[in-house]
Amino acid sequence: MLETVPLVKVNGEDKIKKLDYDICKDNNYNVIEKYDYSWIIEIGIECDQAKVGLIGTSVNLGMTLGSFSFSIISKFLTHKDIIRIFLFFYVFFVFLTTIINNYYFKLVCLFFLGIGNCMNTMSTMNLISESVSFKKRSLFQGIVNVGYAFSPIMYTPLYILFGNWRFCFWIQNIIGIICGILFFIFGKNSARMYFSKNEIEEGMNILTKIAEFNGNLEEFNQKIKDPEFDDLLRNDNKKEGEKDLSSEKKFGVKSLLKYKSVRYKFLIFSFLFINTTFLTKAVVISAKSMEGETYVIIISLFFVETIANVCCGFIVNIQSFGRKKSLIGFYIGISIGFILTLIFPDSAIGCWLYMVLIRFCITGVYTTLVIYLVESYPTPIRSLAYGLNFTFGNLAGIVSPLILEFINKYILFLFFAIFSGVNIFFILFLPETVGKPMIETIEELEENCIHKNEMTRFV
Repeated sequence: MLETVPLVKVNGEDKIKKLDYDICKDNNYNVIEKYDYSWIIEIGIECDQAKVGLIGTSVNLGMTLGSFSFSIISKFLTHKDIIRIFLFFYVFFVFLTTIINNYYFKLVCLFFLGIGNCMNTMSTMNLISESVSFKKRSLFQGIVNVGYAFSPIMYTPLYILFGNWRFCFWIQNIIGIICGILFFIFGKNSARMYFSKNEIEEGMNILTKIAEFNGNLEEFNQKIKDPEFDDLLRNDNKKEGEKDLSSEKKFGVKSLLKYKSVRYKFLIFSFLFINTTFLTKAVVISAKSMEGETYVIIISLFFVETIANVCCGFIVNIQSFGRKKSLIGFYIGISIGFILTLIFPDSAIGCWLYMVLIRFCITGVYTTLVIYLVESYPTPIRSLAYGLNFTFGNLAGIVSPLILEFINKYILFLFFAIFSGVNIFFILFLPETVGKPMIETIEELEENCIHKNEMTRFV
């Protein structure tokens, strides 16, 4: 909403139109008073392409630092600790953004909001992935992602109704504080995370509480008396002479490149996140130039995203589709959408429909990628790899708002259609993870590395 192009009325014309940079060449334009609650109007940067682009760039710069910091901090703090710290960090900078009316100060606040948003989101996604059964992980992930899509649907009407962008930020703060308090009371870390660090007692405490909550405490207590179960938790059931790769408690970036089974996945997922970030930004920014009421278009696109998250949660869990085929199908849909937009550039209705198709498929890609990624890495390096993959994607997000503001969008659409096809090529080398338990050790991943020979010539 901060980047949305407002409506204006040019002197000598009765027609109200969207502000674009051609209108800005005429210094006699007048902004309709009804829409002066837009931040870019309030700050007076509506005709400055660079400053408008910097709004999104500052957020993405913060998210880049946030995702990189997460990959480091997650080795020292639990997911719950990170959420507890950065949820209120986020709330604090939302508050500062609303009370100080200076463009450059707001850019700084948006930078820190990007950090807080990324730290909270990545910790939450990791916690969900490590705590939910593999049979329900995608369904749960899709439902949780509905919250991210539903927020703009809720905030946009309020944005228009109350005529003040600050109101939406205050509502967001109240919701953040309530969720933070609830998480402090009911939130738990994942047992899997503790076991990956050989902190057996803490992991067992979490499992005991889960068993007690589900009414299976007696059965669980019987199970843990089995010596084989205890050996499994402590990773003592290795074959003689076999190296325990997971005994290393600290894993750095070197671990992502040292093991071939990890290396090719890390490189492919980084490439996918970079390309998909550009695709997402293209659709969001293109919404400003689409025919029709901007806010209706925004609500429509996020409504499509809401449906896509729910559908994706079911689709990727079907054995015949899985993560791999679903991801390929979504990228095919993105390519088709961009190609149709290029073929019929002057059709307003057609352009809107194509953008809906692209938005649906991009949402499917993001939801599937997150699930696919966390299931592809072993627990000891999952947070590290997840954070760095998102870091590369967010690096693309830093430059994309500025690039998309200045380059002809149809040229970009052609490249995006091609890049989606390139993404499909690399996905072919990833192993399917649907219906399989989450990988716990690098040792296990090395033993079960799929397509090892095929990837030798690429990595």
